[in-house]
Amino acid sequence: MTQRLKLEPSPISQTRVDDVFSPVCRCPSRAANIEFSLRRADRLRIAIRIGANEVTVADGSFPRGGVHVRWDGRDPSGKLVPDGTYYPVVHLQSAGRTIDLPNPIRVDTIRPSIKLKSLRPRVFVPGVEKLRVTYTVSEHAHALLFVDGRRRVFTLGQRLRGRLQWYGRVAGRSVRPGRHRLTLVAEDLAGNRSLPTAPVIVRVRRSK
Repeated sequence: MTQRLKLEPSPISQTRVDDVFSPVCRCPSRAANIEFSLRRADRLRIAIRIGANEVTVADGSFPRGGVHVRWDGRDPSGKLVPDGTYYPVVHLQSAGRTIDLPNPIRVDTIRPSIKLKSLRPRVFVPGVEKLRVTYTVSEHAHALLFVDGRRRVFTLGQRLRGRLQWYGRVAGRSVRPGRHRLTLVAEDLAGNRSLPTAPVIVRVRRSK
């Protein structure tokens, strides 16, 4: 029987599982997505291994094709699990098989920190000059620049040391001349956001 199971194609394919998430963030990544394709219809119990126990994420009959469930980071008693790595498992009741998915899930609820290193110039003209900001973060994270409380820049990179630029424009138009309040925030891979940096005031001048 073992040899026959080795030769049979896996009943599950195209597995996609979120690497990391934060169940305490107010963001789309506050739950972990677990997706795969089911070769044949079956009754499944999809669970997360938590030490010697399991928390059931879904239990029921699923048709052939795509399966998508989410785990909110809670244990069988409904409490949030400690930060760490957890493993999804699929019990196929009709097929009489249990499959450990190869993709672990990391729970991370610790917010990063960010430090502003430099900001130049303090007075600039949109379209002629650009604002350059350098920063460091405590872990790999995106940097967000807020101008007067609204997000204006979101970096694609997730470096420990980074640089971002702002051209003094919003929706393609220069912001009004005058004083503006700037802060930085870091957002890590799990979606946790840091506290904002101390505000810095820059002055935007009108071009001549």
